[in-house]
Amino acid sequence: MDTQLLAASADSLEDATKTVKEKQLAFPVAYDLDAKDFSAKTGAFYDEKGFVHATGFLINRTGKIIVASYSTGAIGRLTPQDCLGLITYLQAEQTEE
Repeated sequence: MDTQLLAASADSLEDATKTVKEKQLAFPVAYDLDAKDFSAKTGAFYDEKGFVHATGFLINRTGKIIVASYSTGAIGRLTPQDCLGLITYLQAEQTEE
């Protein structure tokens, strides 16, 4: 499966590095994003406390957003299992064409 994963965060480098180490992340994590600007550009929910709630996208090779998930609270995230299931389905569908 030819996929790439990227995370983006408004956290400082120090906090983002801590998260990467704690969660043993093996993919790139962008950090120090301007939360309000990111929200304006992506439609992510910007909280009055100054942070962006989880927002996830599956984007195909041409840049088209296949699935988007916008959370406004503690629930509502794209799960790895759901993403892999959809990617597998879409790849199988392309093979049939």
